[in-house]
Amino acid sequence: MKFFSKKWYETMQDAHLLTFPESDEEWADFIRGFEEESEDFRAYLREELESIKDRLLQILPETFHPYVLDGTINQPELPKRVRDEVLAWLKEKQEEAEKVIDAAGEYKEKIRGQLPEGLAEIADAGLHDAQIRFIRRGEDVLRLTLDGSGSFSYGEAAVIEISGIKEERSEFPLAPGMYWLYEETDVERDGFRLGVLFDSPMTEWEITATDFRIRHFYRNEEHPGWADEDGPAGASAGEWKKAEQRLGFRFPQAFRELMNRQNGGRIDHPFFLLPDRAVEITRILPLEELAEQGGVIPFAACAIGSVAFLRETGQIVYVAEDGEPRPLADSFEEWTRLLLSGEFVEAEDPLSHPLPPEELEAALFSGDLGLAVRAWNTIAERPEEHVPLIKKALPHFINHEDMQLGQIGELFAGHFVAEGIITEEFLESIKR
Repeated sequence: MKFFSKKWYETMQDAHLLTFPESDEEWADFIRGFEEESEDFRAYLREELESIKDRLLQILPETFHPYVLDGTINQPELPKRVRDEVLAWLKEKQEEAEKVIDAAGEYKEKIRGQLPEGLAEIADAGLHDAQIRFIRRGEDVLRLTLDGSGSFSYGEAAVIEISGIKEERSEFPLAPGMYWLYEETDVERDGFRLGVLFDSPMTEWEITATDFRIRHFYRNEEHPGWADEDGPAGASAGEWKKAEQRLGFRFPQAFRELMNRQNGGRIDHPFFLLPDRAVEITRILPLEELAEQGGVIPFAACAIGSVAFLRETGQIVYVAEDGEPRPLADSFEEWTRLLLSGEFVEAEDPLSHPLPPEELEAALFSGDLGLAVRAWNTIAERPEEHVPLIKKALPHFINHEDMQLGQIGELFAGHFVAEGIITEEFLESIKR
């Protein structure tokens, strides 16, 4: 690894190992926060120091060791001279670690034009803290499925496919559960290199190959719904009874809730991921089409195969082209949490919904923070139409005892001054 080595990561961790307030004012705020919660800040700091004491004695210069040993290194009584020296040492280590991050970013931009598009996309994907879920290997192909829910990526999951592999190096073999930390790229004589620093266990992994691809999958809402809202009417009580008697199977409540809204059709989160493929659901079958097939009851048709209930247990399985059921989830509700969309949909901000003109004044003076912001956002679209209301409401906000409302008033007042809706003189006149 050129940049993100295990040694570098250790340095970065050490640079942030010891944290404490930097000034007397910050110490006062820190202590006040504990007192407000009726908690003992000294007990908290003693416990924190005990957990890192051995490492501090390894990395700190010997001049600081007495303060580690007597427990004052992270206490407010630490002499200011020593505090400043410790902070200077920590800052130097932090800058040392950050220089590597900056150098890696500069190098990535320098070679970006030489990288294949897929590798550049991987480097830009924000995969820090994504976790390996599946690994699938072929002769010269590697497929990694990553859980991105805890990462900086927009996606809930990402699938990386690397082919034309020339070389792979790693102290420990990749395994499900490992965390993607930092990545770097480079151009090699016979291909392109991707290096990733993984955690659990900490591993420097590098692969040289000719082709890299990444595909993102998203979860745009808590539960999947119907993609074709104009589908058939939901299943009736009579249809449920007939289907359950015919099949000798009691359908789970989560499945009933989905089908009660619409009896079959396309769903808006049509993908689930397996180690070797992303399976697309083409449609959910209506109740009248459900039939037992060798101990399973298929309820979703896929581009390849189907998804089914195990008749005896109610578990969810994927029936592939070979006809063998592959376990997916213990329940229908658990299975729906695995469903993903291939497209990212930007969540609509409820605060951006405009209010009718006749509701603006009541919203502004309601005391409801969200409602007030909606009102101001609405007014800001056409402020020239609401000058009297602006002049009436701004004093209420700017002089409000609630700090958040006051800040909102200041924010919009600055905007209206810049737009020429109100003057600086008016703004100064309403401030106490």
